[in-house]
Amino acid sequence: MESDDRQLVLKCQAGQEDAYRELLSRYEGYIFSLCHRFSDNHEDALEMSQEAMLKVVLALPAYHVNRPFKPWLRQVVINACINYLRCRSPDLLSLDQPLDGELSMGQMLADPRSERQVERMETRDALQRALGALPPLYRMVVVMRHQEDMNYQEIAEAAGLPLGTVKSYLFRARSQLRQVMGEAYGWGA
Repeated sequence: MESDDRQLVLKCQAGQEDAYRELLSRYEGYIFSLCHRFSDNHEDALEMSQEAMLKVVLALPAYHVNRPFKPWLRQVVINACINYLRCRSPDLLSLDQPLDGELSMGQMLADPRSERQVERMETRDALQRALGALPPLYRMVVVMRHQEDMNYQEIAEAAGLPLGTVKSYLFRARSQLRQVMGEAYGWGA
C-alpha cells in the first residue's frame, strides 16, 4: 500500500487531478474518523476533515516521497484539528442527538435490542460525553495516546508541546474522565 501511495503522491505532485481524488478517497474515512475523535461532534468533524483534506492537498507539493505517507498524513490532520479546536470553543451535545447516525438514547431504550447492547451504547455515549467535556487540548492528547496509539514523545512533537506538558495533560484528563465516569456509574472515589 505504501508504494501505491507513493505513486499516487508523485502523480499529485505532477498535477494529475485524478490522483488527488483517488488519494483523498482512499483516506477520507481515516481523516473523518480521526477528526471525529477530536471533536466529538459530527458537524464539527465534517468541517475539520474538510479543512484537513484541503491542508493535505496544499501540503502535498512539499511532501518528501521517501517518507512514509500515513504518519505524514496523520500529522497534517492532527495539526488541522489543533488549529480548529484552538479557534472554536466546544459545543455541548444534546442527549437526544443521535451519535454517528444511530438512534438517540430514548429511541434505543424503546428498541427491542438486547440489554447488553444498550448498556454498551450507554457506556460508549457516557464516555464520549465525558471526552467531549474535556478541554480541547486534554481531549487531543487522550485521542492521540489512547486511540491513535502515539507515545508521549510523538504526541509532544505532533502537538508542539513540551513532553512534561503532555504528561500533565494526560494525567489531568484521565483524572477528569475517572471522576465523571465514576459519578455516572457510582464507582467509589
